[in-house]
Amino acid sequence: MYAAARRLLSTRACAAAAARASPVASRAPSCYSAAQSKPPPPRFPTPKEIRRGLDQYVVGQDKAKKVLCVAVHNHYKRIYSEPSTKSGDQPSSSQTSAADDDTELEKSNILLLGPTGSGKTLLAKTLARFANVPFVIADATAITQAGYSGEDVESIVYKLLVAADFDVEAAERGIIYIDEVDKLAQKLGCQEDRRDVSGEGVQQALLKMFEGTVFSVPRKRSQNGMSHGCVEVDTTNILFICGGAFSDLGKIVSERLHRCPFGFGTPIRHELGDYALTNALGQSGLLEEIENDDLIAYGLTPEFIGRLPIIVGLTHLTEDQLVQVLREPKNAIGKQYKKLFKMNDVKLHITENALRLIAKKAAVRETGARGLRSIMEGILTEAMFEVIPDDAGEGKEKIIVVLVDEESVGTPTRRGCGAKIFRDDGALELYVYQNNIRVPGLIQRPKCSIICRLCLLVAFSAAKLWVYHTFDCFSSIYAWIILILCKANIFTE
Repeated sequence: MYAAARRLLSTRACAAAAARASPVASRAPSCYSAAQSKPPPPRFPTPKEIRRGLDQYVVGQDKAKKVLCVAVHNHYKRIYSEPSTKSGDQPSSSQTSAADDDTELEKSNILLLGPTGSGKTLLAKTLARFANVPFVIADATAITQAGYSGEDVESIVYKLLVAADFDVEAAERGIIYIDEVDKLAQKLGCQEDRRDVSGEGVQQALLKMFEGTVFSVPRKRSQNGMSHGCVEVDTTNILFICGGAFSDLGKIVSERLHRCPFGFGTPIRHELGDYALTNALGQSGLLEEIENDDLIAYGLTPEFIGRLPIIVGLTHLTEDQLVQVLREPKNAIGKQYKKLFKMNDVKLHITENALRLIAKKAAVRETGARGLRSIMEGILTEAMFEVIPDDAGEGKEKIIVVLVDEESVGTPTRRGCGAKIFRDDGALELYVYQNNIRVPGLIQRPKCSIICRLCLLVAFSAAKLWVYHTFDCFSSIYAWIILILCKANIFTE
């Protein structure tokens, strides 16, 4: 009986304790589930992962790639690591410690300096592709100061909103690339009574947008052209990448560094800038030593340069790098033209010497990778015109193979004859064999090397000695066999 009473008292005590703990227990799972319901921040690629992605599309520019990868990674790491606590949420210990730290991370916009065709626009496009954010390219030459004919700076934000499919949250984390920023330099010949609305005026208009402000841009327009009100877009988290050729900037840098050669025949002081730019690679090397004072002397305002703290200089592409642009990247120019011809069941072959000549032509013109496409268009225009027969030429033989060799390209100072067209089976193989041309991707007839010929000569000499010492009467037969073999060798050669 005493044991039964003890069990009853212990049961009631446990029930009371459970009742007292039930409100806390009932609230704990809800808080835990609320904490678990928050989606984790998206993972942004590391600088090395971004670098591997850039290497698939952009050739060269190793230093610029490293700087851009680190800058873009830090920018989006800053965005995704910001604590977002609502009024009804209980801050966690990590959020409380982050709130105690008043350090605010600011963004760092980027300025790309480099000659035309060095890959400035392609770098910005590829970065936006791997960041998986909206991207837009704006031309600085079309922007004017507010109140004048032309585009306002707000139009750039509107283009980004259109690229984001009018998703404001996605647009506020996008990337804007402003090309031809060097055309915004202050005009030296501008009179004081006339305002520089397309130069310094645009620089002043871009300051607040770079630093971060709220723009009111129109919403999606209807079919009759009427907009559905306005929407506010904050540019605080938008990454701005500016690019320009800055063609005469090398003169300013060379004058500051006082790089003057010594000896007879050297240029005088006022010709020093032109002397420093005779070599394209030497000119691009000066871009790595640029300082803010050089950009101010070029015509950019100190306030504008201060909003672009990361300055990256791109170099001229060498001939070897231009050859890589033609055949190695995922969107290589050579692969693009091969795909165009493949759509019409035509094979395109380009020899190694032809690729070298095309790269040399682009290097002489100093047009970089952009000049490669114009050269390829001039070579393949006639072939692309003839590759598709019209209705009147149905009886004409169909083109099978197109070949680009040294004669097709020509020399750096002379135009070539264009791509060679072959309409018969085996015509390309015969032409390659007769002219001793090596074509990548084409199975060619193997030729005996010097080592193989020496081995055959030693074998014939040993066989001759053995026959002479063994069969004296068969020397004439051996001479006849050697004669036949020599004739066969001449025939195969």
